Amino acid sequence: EGLKRQIALLTPSATAVSGTCGPVMSSFAARTPSTLSPRPRGSHAKLAKSGARGGLLRARQDATKAKAKASSSDPAPGPSAWDLSGAPDGLVLEFAKCMELAWRGLPGVRDAACAPDLKSVDAVGDAMDPGTKVRIENLVFQSPKFRKMHLEVAWGLGGLEVAHVVVYPYACVGAPIYAADVVSFNGRVTLCIADTCPVVADLTLPQSLVEAGRELRTQMMARAPSIEPRPVPEWGTAILSKENMVCVGPPKEDGAAQKQAAAFCEYALLLFDTYAAFVEATAIGENENDHDDANATYGGGTAKRHAQH
Repeated sequence: EGLKRQIALLTPSATAVSGTCGPVMSSFAARTPSTLSPRPRGSHAKLAKSGARGGLLRARQDATKAKAKASSSDPAPGPSAWDLSGAPDGLVLEFAKCMELAWRGLPGVRDAACAPDLKSVDAVGDAMDPGTKVRIENLVFQSPKFRKMHLEVAWGLGGLEVAHVVVYPYACVGAPIYAADVVSFNGRVTLCIADTCPVVADLTLPQSLVEAGRELRTQMMARAPSIEPRPVPEWGTAILSKENMVCVGPPKEDGAAQKQAAAFCEYALLLFDTYAAFVEATAIGENENDHDDANATYGGGTAKRHAQH
């Protein structure tokens, strides 16, 4: 429901945004948007060989350290951190930390506005029942291309764990919205969903993202042949794509190894990597003033933000 509400907030104002993509930036010179490929590199190659749990984060940490060593820079510069010290150890936490690493590697990433009382939230039911206690930690970033990047981890309520992700590009950047949720109860992942959500009226995606998503799903199925993706939820038919949306409810038989859940998390992380590369390579709209109303609502023009960074 949270995923539906957050995406729905932006969808009406974004239907006029074009999906046109401009020249690839120099850092992606080997790929053009029309041939964008999700082939694993670095952490992803290691990830394919890792176990269902533990491998996601270790592989990405190793790749981040290697990249930092090559550039003689801090592996995690930029925005502020959060407090996940009390979060249960498991795939949900691992997924969230992997996503955080991916975000911190984006060009020009920094903190976005977030009320201090919403950064960390401790809540409990009216009856003060310990079973209703929940802790919520939020990261809210932005970059020259993304107006808001929201990563939330919640745990409590007698064993519930949730990682919630929504990444909104600016209105004048012709790109979809990335969204993902991973839900676990008592250590077992029970629901996963990820998509690059369309922002055009006919709910189509740029062909390069469609092709990349298809290849990533093939990789996911190779890792977990028994995985059974669910159909698009009824509430999602108006906002989710038909091509890249993957919804999985791993069965109890997935067991402690959680191979299906891990295969999904790899898909969601690689889909974000591919999506972020696409957005960074997407040209700012030539007629940026055409989006004045949306830019005023969602944070100003992209060209001006590039000049500020």
